[in-house]
Amino acid sequence: MHEYSVVASLIDLCEENAKKHNAKEVQKVVVAIGERSGMDKSLFISAFETFREESIFCKNSILEILDEKVELECKDCGVVFYPKELLYGECIKCGSSRLEIIKGKEMHLMSLELLQEEDL
Repeated sequence: MHEYSVVASLIDLCEENAKKHNAKEVQKVVVAIGERSGMDKSLFISAFETFREESIFCKNSILEILDEKVELECKDCGVVFYPKELLYGECIKCGSSRLEIIKGKEMHLMSLELLQEEDL
């Protein structure tokens, strides 16, 4: 259940940005979650709902989750591609099994929508 510690850090980051930009509140939080990140989206959403209640800036925030597909790079021929299935093992160009996941293992904060005093 590392989702809870990740969301706690996310809320802290949102609060830091709100303070830095003199915002009244964070209206929307957009994150991208990689399909190989190990993040359970339903637990992530639940954790966000729980932690935002205790935040001055995020109490009314909306969470938007973008799915980030796995992207692979072949270490032999250099081709970069999106596999058709999550069970992958060889390059679509040269057949090599020397593949590296270059995208889709992480969770990224993509954007924040902040409400400023003058927006009221």
